[in-house]
Amino acid sequence: MHELSYILDIISSVQDVKEKEHLEKIKEIYVNVGKMSGVVPFYLDKYFQEAKKNTFLENTELYIEEKEVVIECEGCGEKYTPSKEQKYRCPICGERKGKLLQGKGITIENIVVEDE
Repeated sequence: MHELSYILDIISSVQDVKEKEHLEKIKEIYVNVGKMSGVVPFYLDKYFQEAKKNTFLENTELYIEEKEVVIECEGCGEKYTPSKEQKYRCPICGERKGKLLQGKGITIENIVVEDE
C-alpha cells in the first residue's frame, strides 16, 4: 500500500514544477520504477487514477516503466543485471560485491505539458 504514498509524492512534485514553471496543463507524467523498489506498477497506476480525480491532473496520463537492476562489479567494473542462475555474482569475475546503479527507487523521468 506504500504505492499511495509514492503517488502523493509524485503529485506534490509535479505541482511544485507546475507552479515554479507557470505551466497550465500537464499532459503526461513518465515515471521509472526500479524492480527492487518493492512498488507494484499496477497499484501505482490504480492509485494515480483515483488521486487525480478533481485535481489539476484529472486529464493527465501516467506512464510507468520498470527498470531492471544494474550492478557495477567492484572486482572488474562490469555492469550487469544480477541473476539467480549466476547466484547474483558478476558474470565476468564472480565477485559478489558491487555498486547498485539502477533499479531501486522511483523517479519522475519526464513531465509533458500541453501546448496552449
